[in-house]
Amino acid sequence: MQYPTTIYNGVTAFLKSHSAEQIAHVKGTLLAHLEGTYALLHDWGNPIELCLAGLCHTVYGTDGFPLKFLDISRRSELRRLIGPKAEEFVYFYASCDRSHLYPQIENASPVRFRDRFSGSIFAPDDGLFKSFLELSLANELEIMRADPVLVEQTRTSFVPLFARCQGLVSDPAFAYFCDIYGMAEPKERLERMWRLA
Repeated sequence: MQYPTTIYNGVTAFLKSHSAEQIAHVKGTLLAHLEGTYALLHDWGNPIELCLAGLCHTVYGTDGFPLKFLDISRRSELRRLIGPKAEEFVYFYASCDRSHLYPQIENASPVRFRDRFSGSIFAPDDGLFKSFLELSLANELEIMRADPVLVEQTRTSFVPLFARCQGLVSDPAFAYFCDIYGMAEPKERLERMWRLA
């Protein structure tokens, strides 16, 4: 897969116009995190629309990062920049009420998604939901990969959550999670271990 240079450059110019390269994010800058999220999604073999969503996933703010570059009333501006499919991924990711969704995630169970902007609750399209999980792993693992302290601090919360994503995310994404957390184990053993913890 080739980087779409003109689109990528246009997006990074947009992000820099909002000072993303100057905004602190964990131990680096927001721009570096967004570019790293894009790179992970790309390396895992995802469609370019999802990669671009990774590059823009904080544009509307998120449930865990309230800073936004555009209000959701201006979604058409992001659509023009990255295309409608990529923008749909960005909106879905930004709108997630994580406290409502995360406890529901299971390999074989349908979920009810709550849009934190509108308050609506619905069963999401399967492909959209799986893309959301793929982006969620890329977002969190991009932060964790350079900081062993953060890996240990988040182990009790992220390992049970991400273990339940096996089969819902790509094999490269799940393998990367196992590598970051030192969990080269099948899902069944991970689940047993965390039920006993």
